[in-house]
Amino acid sequence: MRQITIIGLMCFTFAFTACKAPFYNTANNMKLINGTVYTNDGREIPGQLTLNLENYRSSKLFVTVLGKEAKKSENINITDIKGINIRNDYYEPKLIDRGGFGNSDEFRFVKKMTKEGSRIQLYELYEHRTRQTSSRYSGGSSSYTTPEYSYYITTPAHTRQQAAWNLEGRRLTPNFEDKMSEIVKDCAPLAEKIKRKDKGYFYAQVSLVDSRKIETMLGIIEEYNRCEK
Repeated sequence: MRQITIIGLMCFTFAFTACKAPFYNTANNMKLINGTVYTNDGREIPGQLTLNLENYRSSKLFVTVLGKEAKKSENINITDIKGINIRNDYYEPKLIDRGGFGNSDEFRFVKKMTKEGSRIQLYELYEHRTRQTSSRYSGGSSSYTTPEYSYYITTPAHTRQQAAWNLEGRRLTPNFEDKMSEIVKDCAPLAEKIKRKDKGYFYAQVSLVDSRKIETMLGIIEEYNRCEK
């Protein structure tokens, strides 16, 4: 009987410890990771951050902060957050355009890839996506998780409530040359290069290499920042 009690106590201790253990999958799925929250009203809140936006579409849209000295945690709504710093990377909360006509916009923390004050901002989203596969022989199905990257921009016309645009989404493709040149139309020389599909100023909707899209967009953003109206 005593042996059973000890085993039960060990199992409980293990489960409790595992529940309290920190983990980091992505900036949108982590628990008790050291970081800092920057709020819209100017506060800086250091502590251990917990959030899980990858598994929740509408609920739990907040970051939980356990202060370094306080024993009580604080839930901070995403709409009250300007950004968070985790592992020397800075992320901002954005409503993102998933790209397709049937996909709804979702809140995610995305890594900022452009400098502060840039007229167009570029963001990177890294996440784990669950895929379903089916067997042609057994008729059964299984799931697996794969890492994915996607990229988004905000323009000078964007409001905080407007979704950041997916580089492969309908707001930029197809006809990237028409849609992007319209965004930067106040910089006529740049708009003309994009309209003509000059090398380095255009990418097609279907491309196997994300690096080409990123390089093209960063080049456009840099030139747009330098442009005299």
